[in-house]
Amino acid sequence: MDAMPEGNHKISRRSFLKRSLLGTGALALSQLPFDQTVHAATGPVTLTYWHGWTGEWEKMVQSVVDMYHAKQSKVRINPVVVPWDQFIPKLTAAIAAGNPPDVVTLFSTAAIPTLAAQQAILSLDDIAGVDLPAAQEWFDPSIYSLGQYKQKTYGLSYWAGNYCLLFNKAHLKAAGLDPEKGPATITELDAFAEKMVQKRAAGGYDRMGFLPNTDENQFWLFGTVFGGRFYDPQSQKVTADDPNLVKALEWFQSYSKKFGPKEIASFQSGLSSERAQNLDPFIGGKLSMMVQGPWKLGDLKLFGDKLEYGVIAPPLADSGAKTANWIHGDIQIIPKGCKDPKAAADFVFFTGGVNDPEGYAQRVTWGNRPINIPVSKRILKEASFQKVVQDYPGFQTYIDALFNSSQVGSPPVMPAAAFYADRMQSTVQQVMLMQAQPKAALQSLTQQVQQQLQMMGEA
Repeated sequence: MDAMPEGNHKISRRSFLKRSLLGTGALALSQLPFDQTVHAATGPVTLTYWHGWTGEWEKMVQSVVDMYHAKQSKVRINPVVVPWDQFIPKLTAAIAAGNPPDVVTLFSTAAIPTLAAQQAILSLDDIAGVDLPAAQEWFDPSIYSLGQYKQKTYGLSYWAGNYCLLFNKAHLKAAGLDPEKGPATITELDAFAEKMVQKRAAGGYDRMGFLPNTDENQFWLFGTVFGGRFYDPQSQKVTADDPNLVKALEWFQSYSKKFGPKEIASFQSGLSSERAQNLDPFIGGKLSMMVQGPWKLGDLKLFGDKLEYGVIAPPLADSGAKTANWIHGDIQIIPKGCKDPKAAADFVFFTGGVNDPEGYAQRVTWGNRPINIPVSKRILKEASFQKVVQDYPGFQTYIDALFNSSQVGSPPVMPAAAFYADRMQSTVQQVMLMQAQPKAALQSLTQQVQQQLQMMGEA
């Protein structure tokens, strides 16, 4: 679950963790002298579990731990909150020092290839007694693949985050648009957005209909919507300059050309965090339409009870295009040096709900609200899950937008993925500020990431 701000000058938790991987801390991990022998348990083993959830979400973690303890007595979990802005540096330092946590939730799937390539995390394939076929049967294939690198499985996700377009029905109605029907295509999205803009007499904007966000997750999404490919794993070639990705970034820049780069930057700098409750840009009426994940539905019910909104799948690139979406996950991994890998794997399987539809349905809707999309379609008919679907309009749309999409993108699986994500965000920002042109910027990005990949011995 992505829980950090959306503003133009605010760095998301996922983005920060990816940037942290660019430091030197992770690069020395392959030299560790650790013996990976599974320790024989003489009694209940206590595993240290690092995560970055805070506030009400820390309670969610404790609830999951309590459910695990109630199910068995051989393993005890000690959850520890590690601040998101210190997470990767602390993790790599702990592994290098020989004192790692036993289980970790990564808020960035891009980190897995990097850590796996540095032999900093354990493959579930190599842990005796782990029933990976059961996990493969349970997980949706696109979600299962989030934890894989080079045909090995390094982690399993709690759930999958995907994206839909939220729209304010009152704003559409006031603009003379059908409030029950959101934009079906990118062209319609642009037309809707322009009709809902509110300008200030002194210059600038009080409200924007829609804005492409410079968080790299949104460009991954719309790049996929436009039919682009970011990486070719067979040839190990970075394809950021794919013509369809150029079209997607040209579309991003069209908003700067239309509304002014300085004016957009000024507007975005005045927005509150996406986690600012009733001051959230969408809930507060500053944005008429916004791309967000299913976790947002809980905020809308808590803080936007008077807001009438609609939810639609990401608009198509054109009327004949295929449906598309983008996913990421909160991945449970086991660091090198874990005191009991088999016990840790048992907890990883539990959080992923393997063969536990009823229990997993309760965990993935903790607090009787949507959190993210379940990893398995097998829980969709569970009574507790269906109640949340019925109580939160739009949740079914998110589910369908993932499981019924013709193409589902996910972070490129290669060691330079974190570097790629960081440079992608910088590239999009430069283009939106009119400091670079889309085609040239993406060509430069392609060269930078390919060089980084070669430096890491992958291409």
